[in-house]
Amino acid sequence: MSLLLRDELRIKLSPEMVAMVRRGRGLNSEVVARHAVACTAAAHDATPWASMLDSLEKGLSTVESEKSDALVVLSNHFVRYALVPWSELISDQDEVQAFIRQCFTRIYGADAQNWALRVSHGGYGETQVASAIDQGLLDELERVVVAHGMKLVSLQPYFMTIFNQWRHRMQGSVVWFVVAETGRLCISQLRQGSWQSLRTLKVGDDWQVALKNLLEREFLISESGTERGSVYLYAPGLAVETDIPGWPVHQLRAFLDPVPQAGS
Repeated sequence: MSLLLRDELRIKLSPEMVAMVRRGRGLNSEVVARHAVACTAAAHDATPWASMLDSLEKGLSTVESEKSDALVVLSNHFVRYALVPWSELISDQDEVQAFIRQCFTRIYGADAQNWALRVSHGGYGETQVASAIDQGLLDELERVVVAHGMKLVSLQPYFMTIFNQWRHRMQGSVVWFVVAETGRLCISQLRQGSWQSLRTLKVGDDWQVALKNLLEREFLISESGTERGSVYLYAPGLAVETDIPGWPVHQLRAFLDPVPQAGS
């Protein structure tokens, strides 16, 4: 076995919990450790992610993380999204970043000037999904990872992580892809495989009512005609009591859960 192969530490960061799974070296790597640390409520004067990173520090102190590759999945609570239209006028990476930042600034205001941006590249001529996180969160995350002898090789938004696992299995000309977390909904519409809309909102325990209302609203303002489409719902750890009246719902499970969910 090559000594160059490094263990993988898969980390899910959310406001409630930091969960970690360590896999050994090699192509047929096995899970060798699991660990989870609950997050305390953030202080009123603290950044929203300060408690989460404190819990990450504690968790990494209890697992063998040195010389591992860190693959981090970040909760939608800490990610903003925007759909970026295709433009043939953009010719290099600097122009791409400037155009994406312009899109975020138009939606979220001047705060977007201080965010770290990333785009999920699609095919030629297609609308793309861009994501943004606080630059301070990225800097502190990298500091914690390096301090524990690891290398941050991947940082992915939760929404896109699950979408990429399911994208080729969602059927229908109109698809609604929904990721539900405690306190947060992320809902998108694709038509013929192309992004049409993407929204996030805070929700309470009645998140299924909020989802139904949002689906109805988004359908009314969409250009899908009379075709309502199918809903693909990923909601691990949440109780899904009933189907949504008027909407065919497919409940999803990740093929490879990046990390354990709260309560699992």
